[in-house]
Order: sequence, then C-alpha cells, then structure tokens
Amino acid sequence: MALLILLYGTLNSALGALQRVFLGRRVARTEIREHPIVIVGHWRSGTTLLHELLALDPRHTAPSTYACFPPNHFLLTRRIIPPALSWLMPSRRPVDNMPFGWHHPQEDEFALCNMGIPSPYLTIVFPNQPPRHSEYLTLDGIPPEDLERWKRALRWFLQCVTLECGKRIVLKNPPHTSRIKILLEMFPDARFVHILRDPYVVFASTIHE
Repeated sequence: MALLILLYGTLNSALGALQRVFLGRRVARTEIREHPIVIVGHWRSGTTLLHELLALDPRHTAPSTYACFPPNHFLLTRRIIPPALSWLMPSRRPVDNMPFGWHHPQEDEFALCNMGIPSPYLTIVFPNQPPRHSEYLTLDGIPPEDLERWKRALRWFLQCVTLECGKRIVLKNPPHTSRIKILLEMFPDARFVHILRDPYVVFASTIHE
C-alpha cells in the first residue's frame, strides 16, 4: 500500500505540474461570472440527491467525482483516465444505492483535501486516530494566512470547473453549512439551499452508513 501511494503521489504531482504548465494561465484568467449555488445541510439529509437533481438543469454544472479526486490535473487527464479506470467504479453507492461514477457530482471537500488543504475529511483516511482539522469545519480561529490559502484553493478549483464547462456551479458540501459567512465574502452573489431531514432518520441513516 505504501508503495502504491508513493507511485500514485509521484504521478499525481507530475501531472499536476504539467497542467500548470499547459493550462495554468488559462485557469488564472477564468472568471467565475455566476457565483455558485451551494447545498448545505447535515450528512445523510438528502444533499446528494438534491445535488444530482440540480446538476441536471442545463444551466448548471457540478464538480465531478473525477474532478474532485485528482483536482490538480483533471482538466489535463479527464478524457484519458476515467475511461481507462471505469471498471474500478461501481454504478451505485453501496451505502444508499445512489448513482455513482466518475462523471457524477461530488463534494468539493474531497478536492480541497486532495489538494493538500487541511480538511476534517482526513479523518476518513485515518479513522483509528483522533479527528483531524476540526477547526476547518467552521474556519474559525485558523491563522489568516491559512484561511487565505483555503480561499485560494477553493477559488482555483472552481475556476478549473468553470473552464471545463462555463456554467453556473452547484456545490454540495456539508462542512460549508458552517462556512456561509466566508463563502459570501468570496462570492457575494452565491445562493444557498439548506436541506433538512428528520433528525431521527438522519441518525439511523448515519449508523447504517
């Protein structure tokens, strides 16, 4: 496993460098003209289903699963790697039978995490260790330079998604529920959709997951 991670990390870094060389200036010049629509709410409350539905609108786009997992080079490799690795992806999520695949909408938190930005989602990678980076759930109390780094990373990723499609982006990210103030500072015209579900059902669904 360590060897595989080393090989993947090396390849990922090399492809990321190539994307910066060939597309970095285009990404930097890309303007996010329509600020995103952001779905917020607790995990297991229906955010994934709503994300899938809103992304079907021909006026909208959403970060794909492939874009979120190699965010540093997905623009460069999107036509090569997903077809080659399609056999690795189940057509449904085992936990809830939702459609799944490289081109389905995905949480941008995975993109931030895979870009090396501190994220509470690192707890998923190291489940036997104490929770990681809980302060990034709200972004309260983190040093100003770290907050600016987080903002730059999110904006850069959304510029990449905009360059890919050019439509208004629909984001779905439960941690954004506590980041609305910061997101409005970045995107004053953003719109938020807060989805709620019976907490007893949410708890049971979380245990099932």
